[in-house]
Amino acid sequence: MKYLAIDTSGDYLSVICRNGEVYKTYYSEMAGVKHSVSLMPAIEETAKNCNLDLKDADFFCSTVGPGSFTGIRIGVATVKGFADAYNKPVLPVTTLEAIAYTENGKRLAVIDAKHDHFYAQGFNGDMVTIQPKFISKEELIDLQKEYKIVANGLIEGFCDKVPDLIGGLINAVEGNTSRITENVDDLHPFYLRLSQAEEGRK
Repeated sequence: MKYLAIDTSGDYLSVICRNGEVYKTYYSEMAGVKHSVSLMPAIEETAKNCNLDLKDADFFCSTVGPGSFTGIRIGVATVKGFADAYNKPVLPVTTLEAIAYTENGKRLAVIDAKHDHFYAQGFNGDMVTIQPKFISKEELIDLQKEYKIVANGLIEGFCDKVPDLIGGLINAVEGNTSRITENVDDLHPFYLRLSQAEEGRK
């Protein structure tokens, strides 16, 4: 299996290249405001280290959200560009899946949406138990009684460590290859609420 997978949905940047049995990765914790500048050099560096010519990739993958509106658009556009250029299929993976696949068992993947609200999705093994949704702090407190909270950042009172996000993305990609599609337009941003700009226009 050969692929490129990226996650630009948060403050961090994840890049994964697999070339057969060889994996090379790039991870930066503080890339959120610089994705447009840092993404392509990170891809080039990782592909080179993996000895992977991107035209030989079997497919390309990007996380599609929820998360940073700008970051998601940058990642999706980049992967669609590669797929169009090399006539390759794509695999959309949600950010919540990439977080959830860092753990096993019954867990709730959570992203801090600020102002005491969160994006969340429940899993038990590979089974989805709660569909992705936008929830309040009070709802998260209730769900914490039943689920282990796993997040892509520290959340006071809920999550005190950041999991292996690179490993989670690898697991999410390789656990969902049945969703690989030839239709590049199936790779599109996944939002659970309007952006601040769109909210302001309401």
